[in-house]
Amino acid sequence: MKRSSRTPLVLAVLLTAIAGPALAGNYAEGDPRPAPLTASTSRDAVVADTQRWLQSSPAQGYPEGNPRSIVSVAQNSRALVQADTMIWMQSGLAAAQNGEAGADVSRPAYRQAAAEYARLRSSSEFGALVESIARKGSAFTATAGR
Repeated sequence: MKRSSRTPLVLAVLLTAIAGPALAGNYAEGDPRPAPLTASTSRDAVVADTQRWLQSSPAQGYPEGNPRSIVSVAQNSRALVQADTMIWMQSGLAAAQNGEAGADVSRPAYRQAAAEYARLRSSSEFGALVESIARKGSAFTATAGR
């Protein structure tokens, strides 16, 4: 039996016809490009509905009411934050919190470090440390600006 010379050509055409849609991408199933969704509600209607919902939304878990409506921001100076970090490390609380056990308040070492931190934070030494750091910072900024 002799094969025709057109057999490889026919086979190639047949395989191309079968694999063609798979190579071109099957857009009916699994197209990686998402189709944009069209909204039937206007933006203004969505905003109004959201605002109505927020006014009547439950405030469970917030004993003081709805803290989301009141934004309170506290600002600490750079010197205060630096001094607080220094006494946090000096008291041993940094080591107690960053150790393997973490911030385990049931450990005596953690409670001792927390008590030392609270003592240092409420002492007059803390205020002096903040002022000292602030003076050094202002002296640095004055010399850096020249």
